[in-house]
Amino acid sequence: MRKLFMLTVLALTLFSCSKNDKTDSGDNPRIVLIPGFGDSGGEIPGTAFSLPSGIQLQGSITGESMPSVCATLGFGSLVDVYLELKNTTAAEIKVTFPAGLTLYAASASDQNGFVAQNYDVTIAAGAVCIVKLNAYCINSGKSGSSSSSRYTWGPVCNAPAIVYFLKLLKDKDLSKDEDREVQPSLWMISDTETDPVSSKQIWNIVRENIAAIPNR
Repeated sequence: MRKLFMLTVLALTLFSCSKNDKTDSGDNPRIVLIPGFGDSGGEIPGTAFSLPSGIQLQGSITGESMPSVCATLGFGSLVDVYLELKNTTAAEIKVTFPAGLTLYAASASDQNGFVAQNYDVTIAAGAVCIVKLNAYCINSGKSGSSSSSRYTWGPVCNAPAIVYFLKLLKDKDLSKDEDREVQPSLWMISDTETDPVSSKQIWNIVRENIAAIPNR
């Protein structure tokens, strides 16, 4: 009986530790350091992103301003990039940049980028479209985009805290984020290692920040 009791206690302890590794005292996703965010190295967790069949990226994703922009997407202000997309088919194609999409900076001194909502652009048959994509920053200690900055596609991030954060933003009109709530909130939930209580407190602040942004 004593052996059975000890095994039960051990199982409950292991379950509790496992749960606390994933959630905080408010049952929110536990805020932990995310690879590729903040000062953390490593690969950003997520699923690979690729352009749809028939759409080709001409040249590189660049921080250098390009003329004749056909679409400006997103509302971040620290990682602004330009990309030239060519439709090689005889039919129009819709390109979607999904919420959670990341951009890897080629330079270790530049910030990686982050797209906070879904954005679409439709490119006519045979046409070329220069897209300006305004992304948020996920490395507060690094430099924002500049004319010399170059980027490659990162994954669509699926870290639990990011997935939850994107749900908070889903119905918000980010063009009206006048107090700039999104950017500091993103830093708060991605480049800090917290205990369960601190994590809950940070999420309370983040939810309050995001609630201040009008809905679409």
